Amino acid sequence: MIQLSPRGKILYQFLNLTVVLLLLYSVGFSLSALSLLPAGQLTGLFSAAASQEFRTQIFQLLCLTGFISAGLMMAGESLSDREAARALRAWSAFVALAAVLSPLELGQLLDGITALALLFILLWCRRADGSSFMRVWRLSLLLIALSLPAGHIAPSAVGPALDAFQRQAAFALGALSMVFWLMPRFSVGGREKALESLPIAALFLLLGGSLISLGRMPLPALIGLGAAPLVVLSYIILAGHVARSLRERHENASLATHWIALAALCWLAGAGILGALLIQSGIAEALGGTDISAAQDWLGEWFIAAVVLAFINEAATSLRGDNRRVTGYLPLWLIAFGVGASFIAQLCRGVAQFYLREFGADTAFSEAELLLPITIVWLIGLLVAAAGIVVYALGYFARRPAIRLVEP
Repeated sequence: MIQLSPRGKILYQFLNLTVVLLLLYSVGFSLSALSLLPAGQLTGLFSAAASQEFRTQIFQLLCLTGFISAGLMMAGESLSDREAARALRAWSAFVALAAVLSPLELGQLLDGITALALLFILLWCRRADGSSFMRVWRLSLLLIALSLPAGHIAPSAVGPALDAFQRQAAFALGALSMVFWLMPRFSVGGREKALESLPIAALFLLLGGSLISLGRMPLPALIGLGAAPLVVLSYIILAGHVARSLRERHENASLATHWIALAALCWLAGAGILGALLIQSGIAEALGGTDISAAQDWLGEWFIAAVVLAFINEAATSLRGDNRRVTGYLPLWLIAFGVGASFIAQLCRGVAQFYLREFGADTAFSEAELLLPITIVWLIGLLVAAAGIVVYALGYFARRPAIRLVEP
């Protein structure tokens, strides 16, 4: 049993909600992969559009719940316990409603409501601490609130760019603020050093993420050639900031550093390497409509999700008041292997799709049937990642202590 203040109990309940959404996210990406199997293989019950919509909405709720939890900890005492309790009740009700409606393909309505909720949260937090952590956090929520409805009303040619901007810039900024806020908790570098470095890192992230997003639209070849080094440079600088803090860490047993290391690897491979490649107009045009962009988005999602998991581990350790692991190494390795294997398999699917569309037009089999062996390998990777999430959740809830409320 641990003793917590009302605010501490509220924060723990936010962490519990985040872990539940993590489980639903594993269901979402597993169903979306199953829906791509040929008819009659394993299941024909899942609509691809409904599965993808469910996955997208649950991922957004997972990230935003983690961001709001981090925002409460960043804000400190500038927000009252009563305000925090109201935020928990309101957000929990919204999450339950959105999760129930997400398979009904009401994406435009749900994104609009989510945008309004985020704008309300920004107004609610206007009196919070004005540190660089909170400023980048607020900017992230503002960009998410603006980009969610914009993706539904923008021209079709701009839609893919806005979708990429959400993951590579808007959501990624929120994750970046959490990484730098966590740094003094696991690194010997102090809070002041993290506060000084965050604005520079945020500018490079916006630069790299915006260029990757523009790469989803047709660009002149000269612009693509000039932008590719900037994309690589941006993410190398960002990774350098993270790597330095990981090298200079102190004795922190929460495994937050391990999750942040996984996030940095996803960042470099998905945004840095693939981003520089796909911004080339010729390559982007040739690979358009294949799973290459989806593979990049997959790693973009896991950069953010891994940071959320790092925050859960560190926040739970801090609230418990000890320096012990909240979850074990097994979920870390399962998720890392599953995400990496599924990423490679999805890249292979994209290359095979390009080859079939260019040279296999006369085949008697459908594309889904021809890609079935690679799809099964991809699905196995996703199931391994889902198993890691289940083990993570079981470990988290098994080690969740009883809470005794202590009034201040």
